[in-house]
Parts: sequence; structure tokens; C-alpha cells
Amino acid sequence: MADLRKLVFAVSVLSSLTVILQLASQILSLYLLQLQRQQDFLTVQIALRENACVSKGRQKRRGQRKPRASWKKPGRTDRWWINLWQGHLPEDEWKYNLRMSREVFMKLVEEMRPFISPDPRSPNRTAVSAEKKLALTLYFLKDTGSIRMVANAFGVAKSTVSIIVHDVCQAITSYLGPKYIRLPTTVDEMRELIFKFESRHGFPQAFGCVDGTHITIIQPLENSHDYFSYKMKYTLNVQGICDYQGRFIDVDCRWPGSVHDAKVFSNSNINYLLQEGKLPQVYRTLLPGFNKVPCLLLGDPAYTLLPYCMKEFPSTSTNDQVVFNNLLRSARNVIERAFGRLKARWQILNRRVDLKLEHVPELVYSCFDLHNFCEVNGVNIDDDHVRQQIEYDKEMQPNVAPDQIFSYNSAEGVHVRDIITKYINEHLPDYQS
Repeated sequence: MADLRKLVFAVSVLSSLTVILQLASQILSLYLLQLQRQQDFLTVQIALRENACVSKGRQKRRGQRKPRASWKKPGRTDRWWINLWQGHLPEDEWKYNLRMSREVFMKLVEEMRPFISPDPRSPNRTAVSAEKKLALTLYFLKDTGSIRMVANAFGVAKSTVSIIVHDVCQAITSYLGPKYIRLPTTVDEMRELIFKFESRHGFPQAFGCVDGTHITIIQPLENSHDYFSYKMKYTLNVQGICDYQGRFIDVDCRWPGSVHDAKVFSNSNINYLLQEGKLPQVYRTLLPGFNKVPCLLLGDPAYTLLPYCMKEFPSTSTNDQVVFNNLLRSARNVIERAFGRLKARWQILNRRVDLKLEHVPELVYSCFDLHNFCEVNGVNIDDDHVRQQIEYDKEMQPNVAPDQIFSYNSAEGVHVRDIITKYINEHLPDYQS
């Protein structure tokens, strides 16, 4: 009996000790938590004091700092640009380095000034002028696109070159583009394009030619396989449409290099406008008793044959078809030469454009804008350079074979082509004279 009492007493003591230990553990945890909170509070206070000291030091240094020589890079000088601007260099330097005369350059400056001038409210009074920004961008586009070379020529940092080129190209695309790259908006404008195209190149009812060119880019971070073209390079497939004199009236710069020319055209805005009849329509009866022929574009064999997009016969079985093919090829020389002049002027399009993918279309579109600006203002380019550029493109541009899906011949397109073929051969003496 005594042993049982001792056992009960021992169990009771152990239970009490367990409860005491649990309470002690909880008290210790609370104590440690309180210490951690005090430590965190002290850490925050110390950090706030340090930040306050740093802020006061920065404010003090700012108050003592000299006016910032913004946009400039120690060791670089803009003496070349100053000499050019002040007329100390031969006039030929303007056209060689900026692709236009001083007079035409100033006209471009006045058109762009509202969009690229430094903000007058900015505290930075040494910001780059509109003239220098535009000259820097033209210098960048006209050659190999070397940021270091441009930075050295204009006495600015390389980062400044990148910022200025992006801003100016964006302004050109947004504000200059709608003025110099535009489709006809009235029947009279469309009729004039058709008349002048036939007068100069002999093909009836055509208001322009369509073709594509590939612009090499750096490998994109996402979906890079979409941009890998036939020439084993990463490219953008750029579609251009030019008129009778080689001025571009529509440009599409958004398609990856692996996309076929016919698919680019099929998904383009110009195809939608022609298909839906949203462009001014000029129909013409070429032959009595036959349907009227709409206004149309001339494409190469890779394109879809549509009533508004003609291409040559893939094989010829009659003399009439041979004559049609020869005339169409001859008429399409205008877009070959247009691309030749474009790339001979702005040779950055001949090399890899080392910019972020999202910035490349604006740069490319700006080159088309500036090409048209030069053409409108009578800025010529040496014929030898154009011929060399055309030969270079023949070597470097991918040979586009017809696509099994998109390069089809529509029944309406075949019918229109037959009408035009018959018309050309009935009026053959007119085309040979």
C-alpha cells in the first residue's frame, strides 16, 4: 500500500514538472520574440539615420555641383559636326554623310523640329538640338550603323546615340510617314497613278508593284525560329509597294523572315483594302465584250494571282504569253530599282540591325520615309551605286519559290490576266514604238 502511494506521488510530481517546463518554454519563447522585435526596431532606426545622412550628403553635393555637361562624353568632340554645320567643310560632305544637301536637310529639320526639339522646360540647357539629333540619325542610317562611330563623330556618349536614333525614328514614323508614304485616297489620284504607270512602263491598269526584302536582325529572345529565313539568317520580311517612279506608297515591316511573301501580302492591309474595295476604284474596258479590268499591282511569281495582283505565266505556250511576261518583268524593274536606291542611300539596311526587335520596324520604316523625302526633293543617288546595290541584293536576298498554299491562281485572276494578255498583243505596235 505504501509503495502505491509513493508511485502516485511520483506521477503527480512528474506531471507538475511537465506543466512547469511547458510554461517555462512559453515564457522563454515570448522573451526571445521580444528581443527579436527590439533588434528589428534598432536595425530600422539605424537604417533610417544612415539614409538621412546619405540624403543630406547628396543634397549638399548637388548644391555644390557644377551644371551638368549633359549628352557629352569626355574624350569625344563634336568638332566635325560643328565644322559641317558652320560651313567650314565642302558642300559635298553634306550629301556624302547625310545623304542630302544642306538646303534639303534644313527643310527636313523644319518639318521635324516640333517633334524632336529639346523640351524648353527641361533644366538641362545643354540638350542636343533638333539639327544635331536629325544629323546624327541620318549619319547612323547612311552607313554601317556603328554606334561608336556616330558617337565619335558627334561627340556624344554611345547611350545617347541609341536614345536619339530611337526617338527620331519614332518621330519620323509617326509624323513624317503619313505625309510621304500614302496610298491614293481619291479616284483622281488613282487614275493619275495608273495613267503615269502605263505611260512610263507600258502595263495597263497597274498603279504600282509589290515586292519584299529581308532585313537582317539579331536573334530574337522569343520565337526566334519564326525569324530564321532561307538565307540562314534572322530577318524581318518587309513588304513594299512603289508607284511608277519608285516612291513607296505602302510599307509593312512587321513580318518574321520565315513568312512567305505571298502570305505577307495575303495578310497585309493593302490586300484587305483591295479585296474589300476600300481603295478608290478605277475600272477600264480593255476589250469590247469583256469584263472591265480593275486597278492592280504587279508581283513576282511567288505572289497570288488575283484580279488586283498580276504575275507572269509560269510557263508559256503561246507568243502572246511570252509578250505578256516580258512586259510585266520590264515594268517590275521599277520596284527593283526603288529598293536599290533605298538601300544605297540607307546602307544600315544591308547589315544586321543591332537593335531590340521592337525598335527595328520603326528604323526600317524611317528609311522608307526618308527615301521618299529625298525622291520628292530631287536628291539623286549615283547610278553606279544603285546598280551595285541591285547586284548585291540578288546575291544576298533569298530566292522565293511559290508557296503551295498562298501562291495559287484564282479564277478571277486568270480571267483578268487573259484579258490583259489579249489587249497587249492587239496593241503590240503601241508597246514597241
